Amino acid sequence: MKKEDIKNDLKNLAPGYIIAFVVSFMLYVYESILTYSSNINDFWFDFGQMLPNIILYLGIMFLGISLIYTVIYFIDKLFFKNKGLYKTVIVISWILFVFTYIQGNYLTGSLPVLDKTTIDWSGFLKENIISSIILVVLVVSEVIAIKKLQYKKVAKVNTYISLAIFAMLMVSFVSILCTPNLFKEKTVATATNKNIDNVSTDKNFFIFLVDAVDSKEFASVVKESEKYGDTFNDFTYYPDTLSGYTFTRDSIPFILSGKWNKNEKEFTEYYNDAFEKSKLFKTLRDENYNMNFYEPEIYCNKKNAKMFKNIAVDTDCINKVTYFKQLTKYAMFKYLPYPLKKYSKMEYVDFQLCKNNVSDEEYEYYNWLNSSEYEILENQKLNKEDEKYFKFIHVEGGHVPFDYDEELNKIPEEEGTYRIKLKATLKLINEFISSLKQNDVYDNSVIVVMADHGYWVESGRQNPILYVKGINERHEMAISEKPISYEDLIDMYEQLLKGEKSSELFKNIDNNRVRKYIDNVFKSEDCMQEYIVKGKAWDNSQIEVSEEYKR
Repeated sequence: MKKEDIKNDLKNLAPGYIIAFVVSFMLYVYESILTYSSNINDFWFDFGQMLPNIILYLGIMFLGISLIYTVIYFIDKLFFKNKGLYKTVIVISWILFVFTYIQGNYLTGSLPVLDKTTIDWSGFLKENIISSIILVVLVVSEVIAIKKLQYKKVAKVNTYISLAIFAMLMVSFVSILCTPNLFKEKTVATATNKNIDNVSTDKNFFIFLVDAVDSKEFASVVKESEKYGDTFNDFTYYPDTLSGYTFTRDSIPFILSGKWNKNEKEFTEYYNDAFEKSKLFKTLRDENYNMNFYEPEIYCNKKNAKMFKNIAVDTDCINKVTYFKQLTKYAMFKYLPYPLKKYSKMEYVDFQLCKNNVSDEEYEYYNWLNSSEYEILENQKLNKEDEKYFKFIHVEGGHVPFDYDEELNKIPEEEGTYRIKLKATLKLINEFISSLKQNDVYDNSVIVVMADHGYWVESGRQNPILYVKGINERHEMAISEKPISYEDLIDMYEQLLKGEKSSELFKNIDNNRVRKYIDNVFKSEDCMQEYIVKGKAWDNSQIEVSEEYKR
């Protein structure tokens, strides 16, 4: 093959190669780093662990797409004598590229929140129309341009536009690289199932936290469930309980430390400071408890991770295949036109799935799903040991999606409801308590069954469940109307560790006290608002915006 022919082939292939590179860069490098920079604390890995993977994906996609263009080009050249197959493919590719760029960078304002709620894609008529209009305009413009200017000139103009788009992406990309804490190194701390079936013959302290369970709604489910009528015998139920936060991220460290996060410092700094200064953890360490933290999302540094026997720490454990699949699904969700977004099958960005096995392969990762916890608990024979055990166990509870029936069998989401999932949650709680009874470690256990926050039912998300049982308690379920705040939990833990009964807690609380909680829009934790509660936790008519803390 002559040099001139090679040069001519490369010149003809260049528009396709440029599209291949810019698309690959946009979807796997630019979008990955943009998403990471906007949600740094939501990712368990750091920039340094992410970078080699997204560069690898860029290379694979670029080479893959370029190979397709090359094959099509030579098929057209050798078998069809350049009749237009390759040119047609390039024109269509350019239209789809520009259309995708516009879709993913300028038409994302109406994208639904990815919180595991089933997305109703039929409600985006306006967005569907806009997408269709843009596509039609691009197609018509390209057809007119080819008729007036011929393919060579149009291909040249299209290439310049592709490079201009790349330049715009690079300008934005450089500004993203200036995001604070973007390059901060993270500790990859992961909860395993280690000690999940170990209990103490001396003392146990369990916090069994079910996600997103509203107190009034759950109490109604308990009342109508004869099957589990004695589940909470020996417990005291506090219906008028106010959470500190309305979302999980801030609720967990607050529940375990009593320390407020008011955006005075970066979240992971707050999180680790809360753990280091937690009176609960200090007391447990001083009393030689074997401490375990079964939580799907952990922000601990190495020092704090060492407190818990079940937490594994790894330097780099990204599963390249799973991570690639998650990034691809998210790119499809964001960059596909609205009529096609549903085919991305993206309802939640779960990068927790992208972890490889921990270095200690004897234990699996902890899985917070109700069904997984039920499998562990069902007919479980516990290992009894002399040392004292503390376990914080966070399970799915009433969190979306509503994909269980009341017997904890998986069902299609469209058949589920919040109330049905609460019935499944009640079954799981009953199984947890029954397991302790069957293994004769119920009486020597402090058990706190609670939620991190409530759920949108009649009121807001500020009224979670709180059921408490102390050591050797025996009585029918008691109900206390004390106005409890999660601010009070740290003192409650201290009293329970000293052997006090649930009926003896919160004695000094004023029944007319004013409480507070902090709310924010989902995934907008930096925009917090404090609320003052002057009545019952669920009574929105007695809740006011605090003028002292607006951000």
